[in-house]
Amino acid sequence: MNISLYIHIPFCRSKCDYCDFFSVPCGKKDISDEYVSALCREIDTRCRSNNIEVIDTVYIGGGTPSLLKVSQLEMISKTFRKYTKVPVSEFTVEVNPDDVTEELLAMFQKCGVTRLSCGVQAFEENVLSGVKRRSSGKTVVKALEVIKNNWKGVFSADIISALPGQTEESFLQGVKKLISYKPEHISLYSLTIEDETPLGKAVLSNRILYDFDKADDMWLLGKKLLEKNGYKQYEVSNFCFAGYEAKHNMVYWQLKNYIGCGAGATGSRYGDDGVRFANTENISEYCSFWNSEGKTIEEAPGIEEKLSLEIQSFEFIMMGLRTLNGINLVEYKERFHREIPEKIKAVMHEWAKNKRAEYKAGLCFSLTSEGLLFLNEFLRQII
Repeated sequence: MNISLYIHIPFCRSKCDYCDFFSVPCGKKDISDEYVSALCREIDTRCRSNNIEVIDTVYIGGGTPSLLKVSQLEMISKTFRKYTKVPVSEFTVEVNPDDVTEELLAMFQKCGVTRLSCGVQAFEENVLSGVKRRSSGKTVVKALEVIKNNWKGVFSADIISALPGQTEESFLQGVKKLISYKPEHISLYSLTIEDETPLGKAVLSNRILYDFDKADDMWLLGKKLLEKNGYKQYEVSNFCFAGYEAKHNMVYWQLKNYIGCGAGATGSRYGDDGVRFANTENISEYCSFWNSEGKTIEEAPGIEEKLSLEIQSFEFIMMGLRTLNGINLVEYKERFHREIPEKIKAVMHEWAKNKRAEYKAGLCFSLTSEGLLFLNEFLRQII
């Protein structure tokens, strides 16, 4: 069986005000060997029980994976490599600019990491400090210089538009600065205001005034600048030079099977017996369970959800239409044993007629670059 693997490291030195991902602040503490031991036991158990023979892609995210020690990353790498008969096609690790050193990059390459994903987010000092980012403008530039001079794999960077305190001019200067380092892949995110985050609460209470229309305009300007410099949009928020699409993320967008390991991680298996599981976010409970002998996957703390073909078919459309490749209509029928419902077909035809979508050789349906801006509207219409 082939699979992709997501590994979650839920620790950060400090938490950013806008972050809604599962992570816990650890201050200056190192990531415990107890957690890494539990993580490796889970990887081992899930790969063995699923008869994994090939691991296509591996993504270590967080949190802040760049806080891992050499011995810990080596242990994780050795664990999953036991279950693949061929080299992993893409092995990605996320890094915080503050952690980037020549030694860190050398350690990554030694462990077989092929793709570095650096959370740049912004360059402006006041903007970074305003949302409690650990990195400063200086450390961001320093990290990019170290990567430019030492990293031999694929380099991907994230940048966010319309952070509080950011002007159109300062944002575009930041995008230009990032482009000058020529990362093969750039994720351009429009800031999402999540209600339960410190930033979300500040916006909801009007302690921070936020102009959502201006935020949309700023993202569009960033998009145009990336495209002008040779970056092709292939997904709602992702741009790259030809051939450098994120293989691991395509697993999610194409609704392929993946295993999630680590506290708070999720995994999905699709098909007639589809299921999605989510591990507990209680790190102590997670470590206690996986570091105990004789435990089975069925006993693992977390939740499991059955995925009906109806749920999977909607997710296939929702996730596939995030990409400019869109959805394969033949594959839809083969996977879900039915044609696309007439209601959805009617919406598809209407959007194609209005030039917000297109059919490709009668086999695929996709939104155009302009249509991607209205993806949520399309999904509302087909529900």
